[in-house]
Amino acid sequence: MTGIRLTKRGFLITMILYFTFLTWNYVFSLSVLRHAVGLSAETYLMTHASFYFIIAITILLNSFFIQTSSKIRIMYKSCIATLTVTVFLLFTSSIIIRLIIIFLAGIFLGIGQLAFFTYFWSLTVSEERGRVAGLVGFFSLPIFHILSWMAETSDLSGTVMLGVTLSLGILVVKLFRPERKTLLTTKMDEEEYYPERRTILLYAVPWVLYSFINATLARNMSFYVLQSVPSSYYDPFLAVSQLVGAAFGALGGGIIADFFGRRLSLVFSLTLYGIASALIGLVKNYDMFWFVYVANGLNWGILMTLYLLVVWGDLSNQASCAKIYSIGLTIFYLATGVGILFTPQFFQIPLIVSSLVSCLLIFLSNIPLILAPELLSSDFRERIRLKLYMNVVRKIGRKLSQNQG
Repeated sequence: MTGIRLTKRGFLITMILYFTFLTWNYVFSLSVLRHAVGLSAETYLMTHASFYFIIAITILLNSFFIQTSSKIRIMYKSCIATLTVTVFLLFTSSIIIRLIIIFLAGIFLGIGQLAFFTYFWSLTVSEERGRVAGLVGFFSLPIFHILSWMAETSDLSGTVMLGVTLSLGILVVKLFRPERKTLLTTKMDEEEYYPERRTILLYAVPWVLYSFINATLARNMSFYVLQSVPSSYYDPFLAVSQLVGAAFGALGGGIIADFFGRRLSLVFSLTLYGIASALIGLVKNYDMFWFVYVANGLNWGILMTLYLLVVWGDLSNQASCAKIYSIGLTIFYLATGVGILFTPQFFQIPLIVSSLVSCLLIFLSNIPLILAPELLSSDFRERIRLKLYMNVVRKIGRKLSQNQG
């Protein structure tokens, strides 16, 4: 009644695909782009921002054409195309050609990512989507951070080869024959869900605010922390603490979202994020920095996992799936591009202003969630509560029988 019905094969396919697209996007947008484009800092920021803008536009446009196509085949073709154009970076020194290759890779990545999220929707039902997403994040995020660190410490050849290796992950999925398995793990609830536009808007507003803060004011606060603490303290403690927080945030957020509702998990995460943002500007010491990094890791794991994989899926039906997921992805990439483009301007904002404005905006983002209807079925939540209550009763009964014996 409350277990995960997605097969082990389906889960493994989902994890490999999520890891492939998440890590490859990060490796390409940061490490490959930085090594390939040896331009001034201002031009680099513009190129980096343009890369995200191209992904956002591609996802938005592709949402109108992808619905009737095979998602697996689209992912195969996008990964192979990304792999092919990336290899050409090693054979040209022309900045113009390299920029064309980078932007082409952004287009192929955008197409593949949207195909993955719509494919994930077809594999899961609403009642288990949070736990599946949480488990995927829990296993994927640590490896993602390790490989991202490897890419940052490598040269162009190393990062390109790492990207090529990641692209081959889609070929590994081919061995599981996902086209056949999809028929056994498609959406089990035949009832189509048509959310009101008001509901979509109420859930979109917090995601817009968080994506904007994450790409602008939060970057400013992280920059301040990096300037304030020695690298010997940052590397073993802050970075690892944030990584652990992100992994367990994804797992815990997914479980809470399935058992107690999406809104509770999202409100908890946003509230904790707002408190951490305020504290980093008001209390400046190493212990507080550690707490903030752990809290931000939890928030990042919860919000990225729930919003990218769960919330937009719950707001979708089979006809609108691609378009709804494209909204969330487009918001995230546009906000990230804006944050990169105006990085120098945001870095001039005082820390206390960044922290308090972030706190205010995050707390305001809770208002739409409070007004929004719960996405998880009320019948399912009642069954969960009943099952938890019965488990408690059984444990008490066992203890009483043991004491009497």
